[in-house]
Amino acid sequence: MKALVVDQYGKEQALHLKDMPDTPVSPGRLTIDVVYSGVGFVDVMLSRGEFTHVKTPFIPGLEVAGYVREIGEGVEGFRIGEPVVAMTLTSIGGFASVASVRPELTVRLERLEGKLDLATAAASIVNLTTAYIVMKDVIKLRKDESILIHAAVGGLGGFLGQVARRLGAGKVLGTVGSPEKTNLASEFGYDELFVRSHFVEQTLQATGGQGVDAVLDPVGGDLRRRSHDVLQPFGQLVVLGNAGGQPDVIQSTNDLWFNNQAVAGFQLGSYSDAFPARVGQRALEALHMLAAEYIRSDIYGIYPAEEANEALRLLETGATRGKLLLKMTE
Repeated sequence: MKALVVDQYGKEQALHLKDMPDTPVSPGRLTIDVVYSGVGFVDVMLSRGEFTHVKTPFIPGLEVAGYVREIGEGVEGFRIGEPVVAMTLTSIGGFASVASVRPELTVRLERLEGKLDLATAAASIVNLTTAYIVMKDVIKLRKDESILIHAAVGGLGGFLGQVARRLGAGKVLGTVGSPEKTNLASEFGYDELFVRSHFVEQTLQATGGQGVDAVLDPVGGDLRRRSHDVLQPFGQLVVLGNAGGQPDVIQSTNDLWFNNQAVAGFQLGSYSDAFPARVGQRALEALHMLAAEYIRSDIYGIYPAEEANEALRLLETGATRGKLLLKMTE
């Protein structure tokens, strides 16, 4: 098989395309002939060495779409050659032409009545499932509640805005890194988009001084601290990542107490390790929304495996919108 391997952390050309032995099927798992691999900012962070528990050499990649290659002992409900989309998550290994996946985290595209192609499925499953679980199970979004989403038109932010709108949010606001992106609000379900540097004043103005019921933050740094200034009493800040690469922000529990606020975290990988069947069911529900065209998936670009380092570089610039994909096989 072909695989993109990180041999050393932190190098600009961290990914090396190599010929490797095919990944064998294990009991309780499937292998997939991968056509598309999704590229996310987490892959940039993995390549930088920001997850110290992941030791080199390794193959990044958290989401794949392709065809069932082999079915491990004890796995039922799949057939060889059928189209599927799957999340590798903490197992990683998605940047390869053959990937090993858990059946609980694999969705048969036939269950979506064939309305999703492989590219759209690979571009969507991780971020859309994350967005859906955050709305349904973390903040338990109620009708007409207001919400602010940082990095609003990225791969995750684009789905967060649309899912919030679909599930009945009253006001959906977002922040972006440049003025050019503020005109994308309607494409992703937002009422308004603000440049991140002035979001506190603009959020309060947009909500008549009341603030929002929840802030979702995949960026981190000082943005996380300032987000408390726009939360209503009983408002919740949800930490979804640290794409900004800034040092951790220490939260004062006394401030949370005095202001009647809460902070929560959500990370799909560790959650799926604890509750794989639950995550798989939420993935199916979320993809049904996409297949029914209640929401849309935005693919920024599809790159051959040989250009994987360029895809990571583009993500680091912050200039992309939507999802990047790697084409691993035909």
